[in-house]
Amino acid sequence: MSKQAVGSALYNESVPMEFTRALLVQARTYNCDVQAILRAARFPFDPLIQDIQTAFVSREQYSRLCLELIRDLGDESGGVMPDVRTPVGTTRLIALSMINSSTLATAMRRAIEFNEVCRVRQGAKVVNQLLVDREDKEAMLTYLCEDDSGEVQHSVLCNLAMWMRFGGWLIGQHIDITSATCAGPKPKFMNGIRHFFPCPVEYGQSVNSVTFSARHLDAELIRNEEGLSEFLKLAPYYMVIEPLSSTQSITHRIREILGDDFRQEMPSFEELTSLLNMSARTLRRRLEKEGTSYQRIKDNARRDLAISMLSRDGLTVSEVAEQVGFSDPSAFHRSFKKWTGQSPGSYR
Repeated sequence: MSKQAVGSALYNESVPMEFTRALLVQARTYNCDVQAILRAARFPFDPLIQDIQTAFVSREQYSRLCLELIRDLGDESGGVMPDVRTPVGTTRLIALSMINSSTLATAMRRAIEFNEVCRVRQGAKVVNQLLVDREDKEAMLTYLCEDDSGEVQHSVLCNLAMWMRFGGWLIGQHIDITSATCAGPKPKFMNGIRHFFPCPVEYGQSVNSVTFSARHLDAELIRNEEGLSEFLKLAPYYMVIEPLSSTQSITHRIREILGDDFRQEMPSFEELTSLLNMSARTLRRRLEKEGTSYQRIKDNARRDLAISMLSRDGLTVSEVAEQVGFSDPSAFHRSFKKWTGQSPGSYR
């Protein structure tokens, strides 16, 4: 097993404590009985008072806690969408309306139609669209609620990212969000946005949006209702913490081959075809079908490792640059700004 596979296995077994604590802080904000929620979720400790250096939260525990909070609030948005409440069971019904679609484009348009009907019935004004530019091969999913609060717009943008993760699960592909816009101002605390968007984000725009390759819209759905039932049990984890990767995705297979040590030169495209046991023509076709390229996969692998390392204490930007395969720190600065819209120093 590669180092990346080991790291992924460990990550899939635990949830960063700040996510668990955020759920309970939200519960307190709405005057919920935190202890009752913890008991219902079968939590062996209180994450708000337990020593967070030694506490451990599994993906199952996190998902149960999130579902119990939703039940207590009677709102599947967890109270972060004050323009309208989302009754318990809505997500499942939207997912069921999508699951038997022929393509991701059809599934997304069904979800938009479902959402519009629910919101109009409850008196809220929303702008929810799927825009496709076939010439530039890009697609944009937008959502704007009537609330003027910047914090609400930040939550809306993060919700768009969650639905893109669900769309990726439906087609068994990783959907790379290449850029995003937010109708609210730049938040004071960036951790939430950065978690979902390791890409350039423009603030103070007319609408919340995520841009991705239009190629994904033509992909056929590979999931069924039985698989959906299993997915929903851990949906809070897969949609908030870590997307459920598909071993059928060529992007996933290439990321496994690349690993997480980029101090050595990455395989050439010709070497990659040999490692995957497929022709160059087949590999290009598979990559094009998933709306990506070998260069983008390499860039994203470096970007993700750089973001992870910049979050740690004790490493200089130059040391991070070296770890992700840049001998010239200035080249790393230019690449990182292109990937995320920020310099390594300001991102940190």
